[in-house]
Parts: sequence; C-alpha cells; structure tokens
Amino acid sequence: MVPKSKYILMKKHWLIYLLVALFCMACGNEQGDRARVSGTITGLADDTLIVYGADLMFDHVDTIYVKKGKFDRYISVDTTAQTWVMFKDGSRIPLFLSKRSNIKIKGDTTHLHRLQIEDKDNNHLLTQFLNEHDSTLTLALVDSFVSQHPYSPVGFYLINKYLLETNPSERKQITPLLEKFDEEMKHHPQYLNISERLVQEAKADTGHVVNYFRLKDINNKWVSRNEFTKKWLLINFWASWNDESKLQNSTLYKPLYKEIKKEKIEDFAMWGISLDVDREQWRKAAMKDTLEWTQSCDAKAWLSDVVKLFDIRNLPANVLITPNGRIKAYNLTKQQLEDKLKELKEEQKEKKKKK
Repeated sequence: MVPKSKYILMKKHWLIYLLVALFCMACGNEQGDRARVSGTITGLADDTLIVYGADLMFDHVDTIYVKKGKFDRYISVDTTAQTWVMFKDGSRIPLFLSKRSNIKIKGDTTHLHRLQIEDKDNNHLLTQFLNEHDSTLTLALVDSFVSQHPYSPVGFYLINKYLLETNPSERKQITPLLEKFDEEMKHHPQYLNISERLVQEAKADTGHVVNYFRLKDINNKWVSRNEFTKKWLLINFWASWNDESKLQNSTLYKPLYKEIKKEKIEDFAMWGISLDVDREQWRKAAMKDTLEWTQSCDAKAWLSDVVKLFDIRNLPANVLITPNGRIKAYNLTKQQLEDKLKELKEEQKEKKKKK
C-alpha cells in the first residue's frame, strides 16, 4: 500500500507534468498557426523590417527584427496572403504567408530583388519562376504559370508586376488570363482588385475624380490637388533609392519641365511625389538632381495614403489628371507626353489669336 504522503506527492508530480504538457501543446499550436520567417541577409546588420498586406487577406502591420543580418520571427496570419516586406530605404519584396509555413530567406542587400525565398509553397514557386524567367519574361510565360498553378496567388503578383505595370500594351490579355484561375481564387481580393482596375482603366477618358489629398513640399509647405485646378497635372512617383525612377527624372521629366517653362505652357503642371522614408535624404536627392517642379514626400513609402489612392505598385510610375480632377491615364510614355504638350501649345496659340 502506497503511503498517503507519497501518494499526494505523486499526484502533485502528475499535475505538474500535465500542466507542462498542456503548456507545450498550447505553444506548439500557437506557433503552428503562425508563419515562421527566418534567414540571413548579408549587409543588413541591425534593422527592423516592416511587413504589411498587399490585399485584405493580411490587414495588419508586423515587424521583423534583424540582428547582424539574421532574423527569426513568427507572424500571425489567418489564411494564405501576399504581403510586402519593406526595408529601411523603402524598397520592398513580396512574401507569401500562410499558417504553419516555414519560410527561409537568404541573400545580400546589394541584390534585394534577387533574394532566395524558400518554403514548400508559394514563395518557392515565385523564387523558382524568377530565377528561370525574370530577365526574359513574356506574356506567354505568365500565362503558362497561371495555367499550371491556377490555385496560387503568385499569379496575381505576376499579373500586377509584369502586365499591369510594366507592359501596359498587353492589358487586353489580362481578362482571359484571369479566367484561368480556379473558382476559389476568383473570389480572392486580388482577383477582384485587378478586375476592378481593368474596368477603371477602360474608362480612363471619363475616369473617376481624384479624392482630395495634400502633402508637404520641399520647403515644408502644404500642397494639395486643388492648387492645380484647371490645369492638366502629371504626377510622377519616384524615390531616391530607386535608380530607374531617378534616371526617368533626369531623362524624361527634367526635359519635359524645361519645355513647359520655355514655351510658357500655362495649362500643364508637374508634381513629383517621392516614396522615400527619410525626408532629409529625399530633400538632398531632389536638390542634387535639380528637380525644380513641385516635389513632395510624406516619408511613408509604400504605406502612403497617396500610393493607395492611385494604386501605385511599382516605380517609376506616373498619372495624368485632367483639369477637372479626373484620372486620364497611367504610365504615359515620353512620346505620349510630348504629344500632349504639342496639343496644349496649339490650343494656347488658338486662345491668343481669339483675344
């Protein structure tokens, strides 16, 4: 017969074991319901990365803390979602999160667009695809990917990045491409967003009115859309950390602005909006590159309300707004802008003749 004192002690031990087991199970379930993101990015040192959603499937902001280039973070996620990981300079990379996913990232800061992001799901699909096709991407390759993976949100990312933003001439091919997604994906927020955007762009000539917004300029004074009323307004989005947009400032927008000043075209204005996260860094870059047209920055990069308002997804980008405040077109080419200036010059001459 077990002594009473020993029996009580045994009960206490079993109770402790039970509590420890339940605690471990709870911890395991908690981590199991989250996505683990770990890895090493050489050159990153100590930093904080911001994680935010590319769609409504991830409706909060999270952080990844980096120590000497290494990180290991569990991120809460309800369902599979595309997010963006934003670096201190404002640049970003796509990251697909899902419950119980184990994502490993490696690379270096000089090639952030070439980071190796691996898991057993969407990040592996995207990394593999970009490694094989990024430099020679075509509509046929995007079509092939969606046909082979109609259940993957990576297809939405490719459509947004390479068709909506980079190759606007191929927009007409997006609608039949969307039909290749499976039925569940056709209810996905990104599917609906892309469909809605195509409808809006198809009606660009009578586009929607731009909501009121304002930003501080290089002299820390507020500038609003209302200050450009009755003028055609070209808004160009750029950032000091984005080489392509800086090049476009130099080769496209500076000559365009000089032409406007030289010909005294009164009905056309320009507004540069930067996606920098450091206003002082932005200000120095704008001064160094002598960007004389109106310049603004709210230091929120991709999280800026203006970026969301115009649905800007890549740099460089531009938007042309009509004198009555409606969106006319996105991402006009040099030829299209020159044609617009020529048209306005002719109109201005006609007005002067009638006076």
